[in-house]
Amino acid sequence: MIKTQDIVREILCSDEDALFALSQGYMNLSAYAKQIVKTVEQKTRKNVGVAGIVVALSRVKSGVKKTDSLIQEVKINNVTTKSPLSEIVFEKTPTLLAKLSSLYEKVKTTNDDFLTMTLSTSEITVICSDRIKESVLKHFREKPRMTVSGLASIGLSLDSKYYSMPNITFSLIRRIAQKRILLAETITTHTEIIFVFEEKNISEMVSLFRT
Repeated sequence: MIKTQDIVREILCSDEDALFALSQGYMNLSAYAKQIVKTVEQKTRKNVGVAGIVVALSRVKSGVKKTDSLIQEVKINNVTTKSPLSEIVFEKTPTLLAKLSSLYEKVKTTNDDFLTMTLSTSEITVICSDRIKESVLKHFREKPRMTVSGLASIGLSLDSKYYSMPNITFSLIRRIAQKRILLAETITTHTEIIFVFEEKNISEMVSLFRT
């Protein structure tokens, strides 16, 4: 027999905003019950009613801790930005792969420069400061598939404890998604998460993460 409480919990776990509201204690149980009553009754194949779902929500709530939410509270130690940047995408060929190992040697960078590479199954993506863009292109000596200018990055320094915790990157990207800001790249290290985006959004990005 399918239990109403189990179905309600299943629906909650697929609804991030609802789970967060319930875990934080400000969900309107009656209003949410009205939203999901048809789904619950379809899955349980019985007439549950709004009142029955409110009871189920109350029981689920008692077992939901704040840590059950998909959204984590993340303390950011430091925020740094780099701009202007460019993204250069090459086809992944044996010739270009052979040149990767000498890129940092041939392209001279400073502490103020940004340079990162990503290898996918078919492409090599380089994101770099505009100052060294021509040096990168000269090093590879092949026409890129795509070049995008007018980018910027924001680096978020975090405590190392977050490395082994779930949903940290998700919790930060969620803030960006709510503002409909397009991300060109997401780069993670042991203690830093870097987002690359259009330079026009740099002020808004800084305001999202600087408290």
